[in-house]
Amino acid sequence: MEFIQRHKAWLIFIGLALVWGSSFILMKRGLESFHFYEVGSLRLAFAFWFTAAIGYKKFKLFKRKDLRPLFIVGILGNGIPYMLFPIALSEIDSSVVGVVNSLVPLFTLVIGIMFFKTGVKRLQVLGIVIGFTGAYILINPHGNVLGEKWYFVFFAVAASLCYALSINTISKKLQHLDSLSITLLSLMFVGIPATLFVILNGTPAKIAGDPEAFINMSYIVILGVFGTSIAVILFNYLIKISSPIFSASVTYFIPIVAIAWGWFDGERIVATTFAGVCLILLGVYLVNKKKKA
Repeated sequence: MEFIQRHKAWLIFIGLALVWGSSFILMKRGLESFHFYEVGSLRLAFAFWFTAAIGYKKFKLFKRKDLRPLFIVGILGNGIPYMLFPIALSEIDSSVVGVVNSLVPLFTLVIGIMFFKTGVKRLQVLGIVIGFTGAYILINPHGNVLGEKWYFVFFAVAASLCYALSINTISKKLQHLDSLSITLLSLMFVGIPATLFVILNGTPAKIAGDPEAFINMSYIVILGVFGTSIAVILFNYLIKISSPIFSASVTYFIPIVAIAWGWFDGERIVATTFAGVCLILLGVYLVNKKKKA
C-alpha cells in the first residue's frame, strides 16, 4: 500500500498510456462487425451510462451558465472524435492513427493562442514546427505507411483538433467543476442521443443474432468504460495530484503503445513511421518543456 501511495501518480500515468494507446486497436476490432457510426454510438452509450451509474449525484451540479461549455466538450471532446477515429481506422493502420493523436498537445497550444489568448514561448513554436514536420512525414502520400487511401488520416487529424478545442474549453470555462462532473455532464449531451440511435438502428438485434458481433461488442464496452469514462476521470485526478505538464506527458507514450499493438496485430511498421514518431514526440516535448529556474 505504501508503494502505491508513493508512486500513485506514475501508476495512473502508465495505466492511462496503456488504456489510451490500446483504444485504437479496440476500435479496429469493433469495426470488424459494426459500421463506424455504430462503434462511435456504442462507445458513447456505454461510457455515459457507466459514468451516470457511478456519478448520478453530480447531475444536481448542472448550472445553466455551464450549458454552452459542457455542450462543446460533449460534442468536440467525445461525439465527433468518436465517429472520426473509426472512419480513419477503417482504411489506415491503428498505429498511424495513434501517432496522429499525439498531435493533440500541439493543436491545443495553437488553438489556445488563436482563440483563448494563451501565451507562447520560442521553444514552443519550435516544438510546433518539429511536430508538424513529423506529422507531414507520417502522412506523406508518397511513402509506404498509409497506402492509396492516405487521405483518411485527415479524419484522425480533425478528431485531434476537436480534442484540442475541448481541452481549452475545460481549462478556461469549467475549472470550477470536478473531473467526474465534467465527464458526466458533457457525456449527457451525446450519450443519450447515441443510446437512442443504437436502439432505433437495430444494433441490439444484430448483436443478438451474431456471436462474432457480440464478441466484438465486448471490445467496445471496454473502450467505453475504461478508455472513455474511467480514463478521463483518472486523467483529471492525475492533474490534481501532480501537475498539468506531467499529466500531459502521457501523450508521449500513447503512440508507442498504439504502434506496439499495431505490430502485434500484423500491421506494417517501416522506417518513416519511426522518423515521424520521433519528430512528433520531440515536438510535443518542446511544447511542454519549462525553463529551469
